[in-house]
Amino acid sequence: MSVSAAELVEMRRPYGKAQDLIFVSAQTGDPSDGAKAQLAEVMEKIGAVLKDARCTPSDVVKLGIFYHQSLTAGEADLLLEARRWFPDDYAPVVTMIPLHHVPNGCLVQGEAIAITPGTSRATRKTVEGPTIKGKPGFSQSVRCGDLVFVGAQMSVDDDGETLHEGDIVAQAKTTIANLEAALKAAGTDLSAGAKLNTYYVGTGTTEDWRQAAQVRSDGFQKPGPGATGLPIPGSFPDDILVRQEIIAIAEEDGSPAPRVTSWPDGVWDWPIPVSFEQGLLINGLIITGGQIAADTKGIAVYPDDLAAQTRDVMETIVKIIAGYGVDTSALSKMTIFYATDGDPADLDTIMQEVAPFFPKSWPALTIVPLGRIGLTGIDIEIEAVGQV
Repeated sequence: MSVSAAELVEMRRPYGKAQDLIFVSAQTGDPSDGAKAQLAEVMEKIGAVLKDARCTPSDVVKLGIFYHQSLTAGEADLLLEARRWFPDDYAPVVTMIPLHHVPNGCLVQGEAIAITPGTSRATRKTVEGPTIKGKPGFSQSVRCGDLVFVGAQMSVDDDGETLHEGDIVAQAKTTIANLEAALKAAGTDLSAGAKLNTYYVGTGTTEDWRQAAQVRSDGFQKPGPGATGLPIPGSFPDDILVRQEIIAIAEEDGSPAPRVTSWPDGVWDWPIPVSFEQGLLINGLIITGGQIAADTKGIAVYPDDLAAQTRDVMETIVKIIAGYGVDTSALSKMTIFYATDGDPADLDTIMQEVAPFFPKSWPALTIVPLGRIGLTGIDIEIEAVGQV
């Protein structure tokens, strides 16, 4: 008897664990409720998962909230609602991303990363506060020993005013500079970057992607971070065209922790030379950049065939992590970004193709529907985190 996509999604772990990192799967609320009520339900569910993992809101280092684009004008209100869930004297970093469609017909979904309390990383937590005046009080960065989390940075000045309106390249340069400043405040720099995620206003073509991709890449040197770059359906609030978040892994003195790369022969490459890597092993953590179904010149393979692209991407992830002597059972968290008009059949196709790669148990999972994926002809992108 076949299993539906909804049933397969329910097979994911409520949370995945890699060393002392806790990855909470994306949570949604009741779609019949309003946005704020849904967000409250999301936060309560995240709290319940954390409790099961013996964590509290004070242990969260990064919060991710995806919301329907109809709520963009009220993003600050959603931030305030989410901020109330955390202690007055502490909040994690946060990234807010508008979508044209949220799973399960909802308006909001949320995920979280926490550090297990009492561990070496947890006892070395340091926090840099927000630098934008008048904005909700989420942290600019959270450092836990070797790990540094920086929430979504934008092209804004210290007063939160948008810089370079309408110019995505200039905004990308300023955003990279703001990432660098946040990392330096935490005692490290871009050279320690391990995972970079970029969400930009775009149409999902290679030409469109290329505009800011070179700017992002130029902020790093080989071997750079794993990277995921994705177009969103419309502007962020205040005419912002790009948001970027980063996780860095650094030595005590702030220098980059040693990294081992995995890029098997024949695995796809970008259309232009970039500093990003496909797979990284740093301090026992495995990080993959967003994987797509493309050839070594960045041209889509299996165009218009979501099932074939999904299989190809998962096979690529298997090849990358095999370079570290592990299989998919070593993965703790996976994020699936896919292009859809909201047809439930798209997710069903994806989940049926992914299921055979996890015969025993799934990792934590976040599913992010998008109108387009970054390169022409690409319909799905998957990133993963695990451990050796």
